[in-house]
Amino acid sequence: MRALVTGGAGFIGGHVVRDLLDRGHEVIILDNFSTGSIANIATGIESLHVYTIGSDDPFPECLKFDTLIHVGAPVSVEESIKEPIKYYNEIAYGTEKLFKWATECGCDKFVVASTAAVYGSTNEVPIKEEANIYPESPYASAKALMELMISGYSKGDVAILRFFNVYGEGQRDTGGYLSAIPIFKKQYEGGKPITVTGDGEQSRDFVYVGDVVSAIFAAIGSNGTWNIASGIEVKIINIAKAFSDDIKFIKARREVKRSLGSIESAKYWLNWKPKTKLGIWIKSIKDGLE
Repeated sequence: MRALVTGGAGFIGGHVVRDLLDRGHEVIILDNFSTGSIANIATGIESLHVYTIGSDDPFPECLKFDTLIHVGAPVSVEESIKEPIKYYNEIAYGTEKLFKWATECGCDKFVVASTAAVYGSTNEVPIKEEANIYPESPYASAKALMELMISGYSKGDVAILRFFNVYGEGQRDTGGYLSAIPIFKKQYEGGKPITVTGDGEQSRDFVYVGDVVSAIFAAIGSNGTWNIASGIEVKIINIAKAFSDDIKFIKARREVKRSLGSIESAKYWLNWKPKTKLGIWIKSIKDGLE
């Protein structure tokens, strides 16, 4: 396989690239390095090719690859509220242009990262893929529009993966409960109170980045939309307490109250299921710091 990974210098993309190389595949990285880091990329490997490209730059002259793994995109809800046009251009219309270019390069297998944020607020949990979507931010709306623009793409196999809250090694603090774990970890390392908004009763579904990578591999060559989640609902207050009992509550903001993904479809169609338990991972991180 010769795969192109957008955002290959970022959190999820970096893990994907390393796994591809470990499996003996040739990899092309396309990244603007706005949040990605050169430290996430192996060097001196003949089967790895890196291209730096901005959102307004033309794509490189046609590269040959058969698989596109599209995990590169801005992810800040707060920034999307301030700059909605940027998010629509880069996420929705940018993906459409990427698909057209990739097809010209001979690609016929596409795996695209979407988000559980497209569902918005709902009390109907676990959330199944066929649930109505109610995006509540420009970021989520841009992802929903992207899905509409590429679903049913007739020139290849397209797998759309709706990631829930991804965590793991190399994750940056991008704000909000999307990055609650690196925020809490940093506060714990610094001997500071763990800050929780509201009463901490908000719940999220956290899925380990290694399990996300395995889902991406399982989806290559498939057509459809799948939740990629742990299938376990965890309250934010319980994650905070896993790090420390020294907790500081701050003013609540408007946000999704509950989030829990159904993974039955991914289990059946992709033969995939998560393996890493959040509590065990947090304990291993704490043990490594002490």
